[in-house]
Amino acid sequence: MPALIVASPLSRSGRTIVAVIAFLLAIVAFMSIDGRAVVSDSGQNLLMAVNLSHGGTLSDSEQPPYQPSMYREPLPSVASAALVSAVDGLLGRADSAEYFSGPRVKYIKYQNIAWLIGLWFAVFAATRYFTGSLWWSIAAGLLAAKPFLNSASAEGVNDLYTELPAAVFMTCAIFLLVRAVQRNSRLEFIMAGLCYGLLALTKAAMLYVFAGLVLVLLATYVGASTQRKTRLLQVMMLCASAAIVVTPWIARNWMVFGQPQISERGGLVLYTRALMDQVTPTEYRGTFYMWARPAVRPLVGSILGFGPKDLEMGGRLQRLSDDLGTDLYKHDIQAQVAGRPQDAITLHWQARAERVRLEREFELQGVPFPEGAADRAMARKGMSMVQSAFVQNLKLAVPLMWRSASTIFPALVIALAYGLLARRYLLVLFVLPGLGLVIFYALATHFEPRPALVAQSSAAIGAIVTAYALWPLRPRLRTARPQLANPKIV
Repeated sequence: MPALIVASPLSRSGRTIVAVIAFLLAIVAFMSIDGRAVVSDSGQNLLMAVNLSHGGTLSDSEQPPYQPSMYREPLPSVASAALVSAVDGLLGRADSAEYFSGPRVKYIKYQNIAWLIGLWFAVFAATRYFTGSLWWSIAAGLLAAKPFLNSASAEGVNDLYTELPAAVFMTCAIFLLVRAVQRNSRLEFIMAGLCYGLLALTKAAMLYVFAGLVLVLLATYVGASTQRKTRLLQVMMLCASAAIVVTPWIARNWMVFGQPQISERGGLVLYTRALMDQVTPTEYRGTFYMWARPAVRPLVGSILGFGPKDLEMGGRLQRLSDDLGTDLYKHDIQAQVAGRPQDAITLHWQARAERVRLEREFELQGVPFPEGAADRAMARKGMSMVQSAFVQNLKLAVPLMWRSASTIFPALVIALAYGLLARRYLLVLFVLPGLGLVIFYALATHFEPRPALVAQSSAAIGAIVTAYALWPLRPRLRTARPQLANPKIV
């Protein structure tokens, strides 16, 4: 079966349909955005943006002097800083607190309209590249855009989380890489590398996925070819262009903090995951209840023998609870503030209390940037704990997939299996980064649902391409469009 179909140019009516859908998506996004307050991780991204615009430094300090920070990835804050400056030009400069709710934050959120339309066009183009179909490509584009149109959810356009721009860079990077391999195009290898670099500055975890993808390319695209020197040069150009994007930021962190990395939250995340690997058999069963979708949680609870009281203080699943506003939360937030992990009940707040304890300990020792030192210490301890409980770590990946990628992971696996069986290796190449990302999150983090949306577009494209190929009633395009031979990667 051909790896892809060379689609004929869109007709005038087709272009009109695509443009109208993009316009309607923009209208829906515009109407979904208001001045609702930006808090939590999203608020930290915005704080860095305001400090960059007003103080010239990417910093998470709440007041001057602005100390440099690498707690979060820089690119989303840089983009928002441009919007902060534009808002200042429109409304005048204001106190920092005024940018987190009200009209100013609404204007800053309008960037999500551009990100959403960019995602729509990228998914549409990638799907049509594989199918040649207007309507199936539209379906994929709408499927990928749908999660971000919820104005009430944190991942929607009415907030400033990083999943939407990351999904755009992810789709563009993979699409350009597929085109580069198929067309043997050095320029597209360079463009793909630039996109991967931007993606890594948006979601640092993608740096590990990118490294794995490069190894796959070296073993298959380069290793199995008779044109090894040419292809090796292409892969080197891919890596070099990605390095051009990420190296300045990594070098900045190395010079300022003594750490050549993109962001510093990895230690907290890994340590939290290491604590979760220590759940009891009862708690392990309870994860499937705790992390079930709200609509099916009562059913899962009735099957497994759990109920809401198990998540309350004193309940069998109290250590798994992370709900805000509960008695457990009020108890554990005090343990965090005090830096006493031994007093925290829930695993989530035990990890955060441990971070506070380490930061204060390093601060007393006079260590420069105690936050980074604490994160590195947690990373070392967390890695040791994960290695000593490797089997438990693998087991916990199952309920974590259930929690955050219950449809995304199966869609990617099915698309991968179809691509291998049908020898559509370009499709395999397309779904590998998304699959690698969710596997990385499931093995190395506590994998909250929101980050999985970065791979949503890859899953949507993989699912639609597979469904299109296997749909028994679809027209067989034999003469309508010229078909390419199957370009082998392996």
